[in-house]
Amino acid sequence: MKLTTSSKNRYNGGVRAKRLYGSSTITTFYVFRPEDENDPSRWATVEVGGKTPGERSTAAKAKAEPIIRKLLADQGVQVND
Repeated sequence: MKLTTSSKNRYNGGVRAKRLYGSSTITTFYVFRPEDENDPSRWATVEVGGKTPGERSTAAKAKAEPIIRKLLADQGVQVND
């Protein structure tokens, strides 16, 4: 499933976040399929940490995929991988 991320918020998570993610930067992402860009009811919001923006974006996609699959299944939307 192809997913797109859009950063909602980025902040310093402190020492606890640094222990969890290796970096204290925490980013909240909106994650959605490209075809659902104009339908926020099919978006997932996830919070992830990581050293680089790319690492955080990739982690957000991995974390959100099962959430989005369940959301789409509940709405009766057929998902093609």
